[in-house]
Amino acid sequence: MTLKCLVAYYSLTGNTRLIAEAIGKELEAEILEIHPVKELKAGKFITFIWGGAQAKMHNRPELQPYTKNVNAYDLIFLGTPVWAWTLSPPIRSFIEKEKFTGKKVAIWCCATGNGKKALKRFEKMLPESTIIGKMSFRDPLKKHPEEATRQAKLWAKECLLKAG
Repeated sequence: MTLKCLVAYYSLTGNTRLIAEAIGKELEAEILEIHPVKELKAGKFITFIWGGAQAKMHNRPELQPYTKNVNAYDLIFLGTPVWAWTLSPPIRSFIEKEKFTGKKVAIWCCATGNGKKALKRFEKMLPESTIIGKMSFRDPLKKHPEEATRQAKLWAKECLLKAG
């Protein structure tokens, strides 16, 4: 049996998109990029301050409509950038909306640091899911994008095997 996979992610600066595309290509999975109705502007210092504050306050912005039905997938890969040591507000909104009850989920983040705190917080947001894999990618666009892509593909295959 072939598992039907979805790669859902939010990316402001492109790091998380790089990983999502690598996973999607490797597994021939469908991809869903999540967009808030009101997007922050990438690359400005105030964006990082404001985005970090929103993340710390557990904001849940309204999302643009999307057409994918999460319940139609056997395995879901969820990706987020790390903002202020936690997951981004758009991913928080997506998780709250979809719940992921009874789903097999693999989570990843892209961070300047090691992402461990963010992954713990990410996992806590999914108590009704089976987490089959966790991974943090450190500045994949700045530090060896080819290596990050290779690691993402290997990790995706491992998660697929675990999901069975």
